[in-house]
Amino acid sequence: MMSNNEESEMMKLLGIRDIDDLFADVPEGIKGKIIRIPNGISEDELIGEANLISHLNRNHEYYNFLGNGIYDRIIPSSVDAIVGRSEFETSYTPYQAEISQGMLQSLFEYQSIVSDLTEMDMTNSSMYDGYSALGEAVRMAFRINGKKEVLIPANMYDDKVKVIESYTEGLDMKFVRYSLDHNRGYVNLDDIQEKMTDNTAAIVCELPNAYGILDENIPRIQEIKKDSVLISYYDPISLGSVIPPGQYGTDIAVSEGQQLGLHPNFGGPLLGLFSFKKEHVRRSPGRIIGETLDTNGKRAFVMTLQTREQHIRRAKATSNICTNQALMALTALTYLSIVGKNGLKKIADATVSASSNLKNQMIKHNLIDPNTVTGVPFSDVLVSFKKQQNGLQQQLAKKMILGGLEMSRLINKKYDSINNAHFFSVTERTTKEHIGKLIDTLEVL
Repeated sequence: MMSNNEESEMMKLLGIRDIDDLFADVPEGIKGKIIRIPNGISEDELIGEANLISHLNRNHEYYNFLGNGIYDRIIPSSVDAIVGRSEFETSYTPYQAEISQGMLQSLFEYQSIVSDLTEMDMTNSSMYDGYSALGEAVRMAFRINGKKEVLIPANMYDDKVKVIESYTEGLDMKFVRYSLDHNRGYVNLDDIQEKMTDNTAAIVCELPNAYGILDENIPRIQEIKKDSVLISYYDPISLGSVIPPGQYGTDIAVSEGQQLGLHPNFGGPLLGLFSFKKEHVRRSPGRIIGETLDTNGKRAFVMTLQTREQHIRRAKATSNICTNQALMALTALTYLSIVGKNGLKKIADATVSASSNLKNQMIKHNLIDPNTVTGVPFSDVLVSFKKQQNGLQQQLAKKMILGGLEMSRLINKKYDSINNAHFFSVTERTTKEHIGKLIDTLEVL
């Protein structure tokens, strides 16, 4: 702790008369209330003060129905305990294999478990997040066949499309939307087939799709994709009960891995899962950790492939991804190892059960149109209310419920026409009590 003299000397050097002068540029209207903590208190007293302040938070009292990419799932305490070990939290990029065997092995095991989960040949050691992984996948498709047209779902989230467009800037790519039917919420295979041309580089599909539906038409796209690259954007938790992308002809499988043990944390940090067929490895972005033998014949791990421009000639680089999400990847590995195959299936089944219960209760109470998007939802439940719901999210928040996101905030109205459409998201944490509270509240709004 600095003395008063030291503080005065520092302020004199900076040319200020008071500590508050450091924040003079912050408008008064957005300054928070200053929390006064007594000077010179012990660590235990400081923790006590912090606990008192934390009790002002009321977030734990809310019923949470938000999702659409970031989900509040149950995370076993052992995940945080393992990931929080200092040798993992403080480790740096493992350039020197001889002193980084622990981190290299953890990334190798991460690649292996994600490949097993997706039934894809190979997985890299992670990307920044799901959306940027999708952008890299489209660039990779261009490198594979040199074609420039990409078919994407009409209902793909706007932000996801913008990331793809940003990643492909300069490649002169053309994006063609294919339609979905509003009855079941499935992709229109005839429309995909009609829009395929000799210049189609890739078809991008989502499972669950942007309506949140477990789309039974997705596995059939392999029958019509010809020599284009099939890119699948999947939900890793859903693979507990849904066929993996490797079983339906996927060339590149990408996903957001936040659900695999990462707390929501107001939207980050995130984790991009990136898997692909073996024959495309020389066109892949990022880095791959491989297993080998050292000079004594013992099992060892090394960075086998790294194709960013700082390591090879710029013209040969496949990506400028400068790092991976090592700690996030380790978290996903730890989570998947702890819950196991049977645990993941129980989590996926519990999610489907909660989403079906939510939708059925809304239909039973005559709140929504039962004939719109009738397919089975996974985490994100899209509903079309029978009456206009202006300001629904704000009204629910006043009743301690988070959710009811308007579909138009995610999907461009130009490509969709479902009326009064809102999302409510569920996980294995969502109970019948939560759903009952939501239904009771919606009935009186």
